[in-house]
Amino acid sequence: MDEKVAIALESQNPWWSSREFATGIDRLSSFPQIERYMNAQEVVLIVGARRTGKSTLVYQIIRSLLDQGVDKQAILYINLDEPLFLSMADDPTLLSAIVEEHLARHGSGERLYLCIDEIQNYAYWAPAIKTLYDTKSNIKCILTGSVSTLLRQEMSTRLSGRHLSINVYPLTFPECLGFQKIQDPTIMEKRKVFGEYLKYGGFPRVVLEFDETMKMEILKNYYETIYLKDIIFPNKIRKNREIIDLLYYLVSHTGTLLSFNKIADTLQISTDTVQEYIEYAENAFLLSTLMKYDYSLKKQRTNPKKIYAVDPGLINAVSFAFSENRGRLIENVIHMALKRVYEEIYYHKGTYECDFVVRSGRRITHAFQVTQSLRDPKNREREIRGLVEAMETFHLSEGTIITEYESEKIDREGRVIHVVPSYAWLSRNDQPL
Repeated sequence: MDEKVAIALESQNPWWSSREFATGIDRLSSFPQIERYMNAQEVVLIVGARRTGKSTLVYQIIRSLLDQGVDKQAILYINLDEPLFLSMADDPTLLSAIVEEHLARHGSGERLYLCIDEIQNYAYWAPAIKTLYDTKSNIKCILTGSVSTLLRQEMSTRLSGRHLSINVYPLTFPECLGFQKIQDPTIMEKRKVFGEYLKYGGFPRVVLEFDETMKMEILKNYYETIYLKDIIFPNKIRKNREIIDLLYYLVSHTGTLLSFNKIADTLQISTDTVQEYIEYAENAFLLSTLMKYDYSLKKQRTNPKKIYAVDPGLINAVSFAFSENRGRLIENVIHMALKRVYEEIYYHKGTYECDFVVRSGRRITHAFQVTQSLRDPKNREREIRGLVEAMETFHLSEGTIITEYESEKIDREGRVIHVVPSYAWLSRNDQPL
């Protein structure tokens, strides 16, 4: 093995020499499926935006393995964001050579846990992992990645049926409380932390930072890193100004109905380019698109869309004034909470609009309306009408309006509407209803 590679691996695997390594604050308990997946043969793929804690989660998996008595040499960790490995990304033998030499040195009888960070940085990762999976049943692969399209395309073709996926998002609101060591929080503590969550989001490093100016600087850095490393570079985009302007526009209009044609006209770029760039942003986990629910798939695709960001902190760091847009920020937070739980989320639009409807199987099972406050009579009536229309359309007897601080129970036309404060709804063990 090349000496530089050996030195890099020794540095990345401190447990080999019984050195300590940081595992951060526990999040392993938030992913109960990991234990089941670790006992299966399939490749475990951990995906999500940069800086959401994927690497830390892998370190926690490694710590758990060591605590279970797994031999320290039976765990091989490779971070492909390392400059040395980035310079070798086009070497088709890189991974196989590292693994074979490690097995030759430390034996191949025991199960080897192969943990690889930012796997998409290696051009030949899919055939290399497939070969290991098919020929070496004693190797368990745990991979992380930040660009979903590169990973999913290869997984669906070369590794079809051979992998299990885990999505990692920024911290949930309850996780933020835990990171700040707030146990059995009072209502006032929940409200305070929710205000911070709304402004700075849930990236772990940001949550643990005390300096507010530094929080914003970190968030701006994250945003720039995502659009450079996971959007512009892998997609070989030459007109950087176009996509930077588009991303700024989208992040500044989260939660609003957007037409790709109108965006194209506003920014003076083609509709196809708008659609292509939005897809890149979704693949980098920066943005998420919400479609209108319709029984016709064609209409779903052609109707206006809603765009949401992966984290409210990014919205505040790069776009509009925080105090003027709390309602949309709350809506963004609720969207991400729903996305963690449900695969099929839409908005409803008839005469009125309902922010979120959830489909399970063949039917819509839940309807949610999100607003900062119901105190204004006109806004109250508009929000209730939108929710009731969705409930009537999809034959629901109950619906939920999520506000910043307010709570009540409303009976309207034989249907029950639960008005719940955001921090209370997000804190429920069984949320969403």
